[in-house]
Amino acid sequence: MDGLNRIMLQDLVDKTLSLCGDSYEGCVSLLSDLVACESLSGHEKDCAETLLAFFAGHRVPCFVDARGSVLAVSLPRHIETEPPLDFAEEGREWLQAELEKARGKGLKILAYNAHIDVVAADNPDEWRDPPFKAVRKFGRIFGRGTCDMKGALAAMAMSLTVARELDRDFDRQHVLIGCFCTEEEVAEGLAFKELLEEFAIEPDMVLLGEPSKMQIARGQRGKLEMLVETEGVCAHTSVPESGDNAAYKLARALLAIENFEAEERFKHGMEPENILQRTTLVASTIESWPKSKSFVPNRALTHVTARLALGENMISVGKRLIADENWPDARMTQVVYNGHSYKGKAGEWKAEHPAWETSADHPFFNRLSGAYKELFDTEPVDKIWPFSTDGVYSAGMAGIPTLGIGPGHEEVAHKVDEWVSEEELANALKLYSFLPFYR
Repeated sequence: MDGLNRIMLQDLVDKTLSLCGDSYEGCVSLLSDLVACESLSGHEKDCAETLLAFFAGHRVPCFVDARGSVLAVSLPRHIETEPPLDFAEEGREWLQAELEKARGKGLKILAYNAHIDVVAADNPDEWRDPPFKAVRKFGRIFGRGTCDMKGALAAMAMSLTVARELDRDFDRQHVLIGCFCTEEEVAEGLAFKELLEEFAIEPDMVLLGEPSKMQIARGQRGKLEMLVETEGVCAHTSVPESGDNAAYKLARALLAIENFEAEERFKHGMEPENILQRTTLVASTIESWPKSKSFVPNRALTHVTARLALGENMISVGKRLIADENWPDARMTQVVYNGHSYKGKAGEWKAEHPAWETSADHPFFNRLSGAYKELFDTEPVDKIWPFSTDGVYSAGMAGIPTLGIGPGHEEVAHKVDEWVSEEELANALKLYSFLPFYR
């Protein structure tokens, strides 16, 4: 890089840091408002409306799709025309025209993804502070969803406003769209897919804000949920020989599941670098019927969650289970999400998603890691997420180059006294604001 370009880049870094410093308290305030919304899956209306009010206050064009997800758009000032007055009726046509104009000028579309739903806080008495109130202390912000993932959500939303300020002095490389989606906790990828399809947007790159300790996540294991069910013959417990105990059959299925898990650990080990080669299989809830101590059960059921290695799916997992010497006559059924969004839209989404990985030599990875180094003067760490994200759609199904980086420690998500580091939150705001301008 020649001296002039180095000076211009340093100017961009300095301006980004200054603007983000000025905007940080606003980011914390937005996070506090978002945490106050008890946005359980299918009940995200208040959270969506909080985002809409935020973007309206900052004059950032935004939309709500039929499912209830929020789409916010940050276009470079030199190509943006004034949005129509009747935005609800004419906004989508305006958006398509603007995106077409941007593409004509060689700009790429960079999509930021965050989900607006959270898991429940069913045990509020165990929290040191009210779960749906953001509390700042010890350099952290506590509250349900601060880590997973309203911290990233607030930082991404604020970065769209910072980008508009940076437009005054610097040439942007990307159109930036914020995809803030419903129901990720129960149906990863469903709302993200519908949002992009409804607005006919094909991003060139997707950045997920799921918690990663501000390390770059290059992929994730897939996810499969299925039910394993056994059947038998009911009988009185005084004459069990006249029946056929479905619970005993299920117990043999559980042994096969345990063997599967042990074989995977033995074959691939527990090293993080092998995570995409190892499938984990966990049987959780177990039930049997009739629910009476006086009967031999004629039906038994367990819910099984798998985290899939690259190339694995329900068929391959099922074949290995059936081959186990313990496996009984049992039925495996894929779980399908059948829920309604807060706007009443039905959804049907199979709980089977492939693993995915973006190479460390991909241009998007090089751009993200380069931006990180310029801002923080250190090499970023990269890794693979063990859990599932909306990337199951963007990378696993649509094949869009996808990476993740977000504030928050993964092991804190969904737990009592969930928190996000203020340092990581501030750094996320800086990186999300800087990336669309970094060459």
